[in-house]
Amino acid sequence: MKGNILVFCRDEACFNKLMELLRSRNLQTTRVEDEADLLLALLENQYGVVIYDLENSNLDCVKMVKIIRRVRPKIPLLAISNDHSRELGGRILQEGVAYYAVKPIDMSIVSEAIVAAMN
Repeated sequence: MKGNILVFCRDEACFNKLMELLRSRNLQTTRVEDEADLLLALLENQYGVVIYDLENSNLDCVKMVKIIRRVRPKIPLLAISNDHSRELGGRILQEGVAYYAVKPIDMSIVSEAIVAAMN
């Protein structure tokens, strides 16, 4: 499987697990650590998938998902969160997120979500 993944994640433990998974799949990864860089990267480059950690956002995460959807409406977006509430998960999924994972994330399920999103 080939592709380029954009990852917005400041959580080092989570990011390291994601990197291990993505490298095992031979996927190129670009990491950004703030919203401005995320949006610039989306405007300037093509990505197969975006992985967005909601807890690392300085902005309202639902609004940020809406902005990402406007900038790149067809790009698969996977969201990761510490929030176990159905309210946030439902709101995020309504915005067109391909997969919503709650930490600690199961890497085998995330791997399946990435494969599905890229196909």
